[in-house]
Amino acid sequence: MSSASLLEALCSGSGARLALGTSIVAYLIAYNEAAAPALVFATLLAIVYGAMAARCKSSLRSLQMPYVRATNKFDFGCLFLAIWMDALTAMCACAVLARTLSACLDAMTGGLARILILGRNSPANEPWPDVLGVAVVFLVTGMFMLGLEHSKAFSFIMTLGMFGLNAILSAVGWWRGDFLAWSENYFQPNGINSFLLTTALLSYAVPSVLPQQHRGARSTAIMVFALVCISLLLTAICLSTVVHFKLRDDYVAVPLFNILDESGFHKLVPASACMLLLTSSAAFMEIFPELYGIVVRLATSEWRILSKQISYESSDSGNPVLAVFIAGSLCAMLAFACPLQHLSYCLAASHLTAGFLRAFYLLYTPYRPKFMQPSSSESSLSYSRLSTAPIAKSSSSCSSAATASSSRVRRSLWNLGLHKQRAMKKPKNKQRTKPEVEKEWLLLGEPTSPCPQREGRDVESTVLSDSEPPPSDFEYPDKFDKTDSDTSTDIDAIVDEYRQKIKVTTAGPMERSVRVPTVSSWRVTIFSIVVIGLGIALCVAGLVLHWAPAAFTGAIGVLIVAMMMGIIPQYTGSVINVSPVLCALCLLLSVVFFSACAVHAWPGVLVWVLSGLTLLLRCDKYCCNCFDQPTVLNAQLIPSVSGKASTSAAAGTATSIRMPRPPKGVISLPQRVSGIR
Repeated sequence: MSSASLLEALCSGSGARLALGTSIVAYLIAYNEAAAPALVFATLLAIVYGAMAARCKSSLRSLQMPYVRATNKFDFGCLFLAIWMDALTAMCACAVLARTLSACLDAMTGGLARILILGRNSPANEPWPDVLGVAVVFLVTGMFMLGLEHSKAFSFIMTLGMFGLNAILSAVGWWRGDFLAWSENYFQPNGINSFLLTTALLSYAVPSVLPQQHRGARSTAIMVFALVCISLLLTAICLSTVVHFKLRDDYVAVPLFNILDESGFHKLVPASACMLLLTSSAAFMEIFPELYGIVVRLATSEWRILSKQISYESSDSGNPVLAVFIAGSLCAMLAFACPLQHLSYCLAASHLTAGFLRAFYLLYTPYRPKFMQPSSSESSLSYSRLSTAPIAKSSSSCSSAATASSSRVRRSLWNLGLHKQRAMKKPKNKQRTKPEVEKEWLLLGEPTSPCPQREGRDVESTVLSDSEPPPSDFEYPDKFDKTDSDTSTDIDAIVDEYRQKIKVTTAGPMERSVRVPTVSSWRVTIFSIVVIGLGIALCVAGLVLHWAPAAFTGAIGVLIVAMMMGIIPQYTGSVINVSPVLCALCLLLSVVFFSACAVHAWPGVLVWVLSGLTLLLRCDKYCCNCFDQPTVLNAQLIPSVSGKASTSAAAGTATSIRMPRPPKGVISLPQRVSGIR
C-alpha cells in the first residue's frame, strides 16, 4: 500500500465525512443527545455498519445500469431510490456545514454580523432565517459555476483545521478534564435508545465506499477505516472528559463555543471559530461536487431520469452549470429554514435508507432465475415442411392439420439434444420412384392461411432435448429443382446456413454439476426474505417496547435465516457476489438505526421518497422513454407463427403494430410568403 492511494481515498470524500463527524456531529451528540461515554461505544458499532454498507455499495460499482433499466423495472427503481437518497444525504451534509459556517462567522465578529443583518432581537444560538448560511451557499455555487474544481488543496486546508480543533480540545481536556462521566450511566438519558441514536448520527462519518480494486486495495481500505476509527475515538474520549451530560431546553448549534465558555477558555472562541471555519468550508467544497455529480449522473444516458441538457458542460467554465445551480438551490433552501437538529437527523436517516435499499437489492438479486419456466411449452422457433398437396376445403381437414401442427409445436426449442452427432449427418440419397415434387420450407413455422393437407410423418428441427430425435423420412437432395421463382431456394439456403452455424450444447450435464436458481428456489428465497422482514420487525418492536427477549429473538432469527439462504442455488459468477449474511445484517442495522432517528426525520424522508417515485414513474413522459425499452426490444423480435397463430389468422384476427407516438404540442405548417418575385 502506498501513501498516494491512502491520500486519494481520503480526498475522494472520506476525509470530508470524517471532518463533519469529528468537528460537528460528535459535539452535537455529546452536548445535546447523549452522554459522551456512549459516543465511544457507538463509534465501534458505526465503524462495523459503515464497513458493511461500503461493501454493499462498492459491489455495485461495475453494474451496467442500461441493462438493468431495460430488463427489470423493480431493480432499476430500487437502485434509483438508493442514489436518490444519496442526493438527500449530500444536501443535508452541505446544509449542516453551511449553518455551521454561519455560526462561525457570527462568532468571529462577536455577534455583530447577526445584529446588523437580523437585528438585536434575533436569537444568538440559531438565528432564523439563516441569511449568512444562504449567502455562503450562493457564494460557493457561483464559484463552481465559474469553473472552480475539486482540488487536494481543500483536503489540506481541512486537515489543518481538524488538527487545530483537536489540539484545542485536547488542551481543554488536559487542563479542565475529569473522568466523572465514566462513573455514571453510560447511556444517558434513554438507555439503549440513546446508544442507537448516537450510532445512527455517527454512521455518516464512516467512508461509504471502498477503494478501487487494485493491488493493495484491501490494505488501503483497512488503513482508511482504522484512521477514521482512531480519530472518532480520540474525539469521543476527549469530549467524555470535558462534557457532563444534562438535559437542556434549547438545542445548541455549535457546542464547541459553549464548552470553551464553560471551561474558562472563552478567549479561544475566535481561534476555534477560525479553525472550524476552515474545516467546514473545505469539507463543503468536497461534498458539494458529490451532490451536483449525482445530478449530472441522473441526466446521463446511464440513468436517463433527468433531462440530458442538465449534464452539458459550459464551454467557458468546463462545469455543468445547470447541475451546479440545481444543487446549490436545494442546499440553500435547506440551510435557509431547517434547524440543525432536523438536518442532522435527516442526514442520518437518508444515509441509512440508501444503505437499506442497496442491501435489499443485493440480498435477492443472486437468487432470482434469469429465465422463468413458461406455463406452456410452445416454441417461438421451429422448422416445418410445406406440403404441395392440394388444399382440402373441408373443415375436418383444417382441424386435423391444426391438431398435427400443435402437436409438433409442443416439442419446443428446448426439448431436443444435438449431442448425438449422427442426427446432424447427411443421410444417403435414396432412389426415388415417385415424380419430383416441389418442397418448400418455412423458417418460422406454419403458413398462416389456409390450412393445407400435410403428410403425417413430417419432421421439424428442435433443440436441447435429452431424448432421441425422431426418425426422419426427409431426403436431402443434392440439387434442388430450379423453378421460375427463387423463393424456395432462398429459404432452403437460409435453413442450411442456420443448421451449419448454430451449435447448441445440452443443458442436462451442466444442471447436474452447477446449481442454478429455478422457480422453486426463487419461491423459497421470497419466503426467506419475508421471514427476515418479520424478524427485523420483531427486533425493532422489542427495542421500542424495551422487551429484550423479543429483540434478541428477532435478531437471532434474521441471522439464522440468512445463514440458511447460503444453501439456496444462486449465481456466483457475476460481479455481484455479497454474502447473504452481510446483506441481512446490514438490513437489520439500517432499520434499527433508522427507528432511533425517525422522530424528526421521517416527514422529510417520506416527502423525498415520494418525489423520487413520482419522477421515476413519470420520467418516460417528461424526460425520456426508458421504460419503453423492453417494448421496443420485443417489437424488434420476429414473431413466431404457430398452429394457434394460424388458426387465429384464419379466423380473421388482425395483427397490431406499435407505432411511435406523434410529437407533442401544436404543429404549424410553413406559410407561403407573398411578395414580389
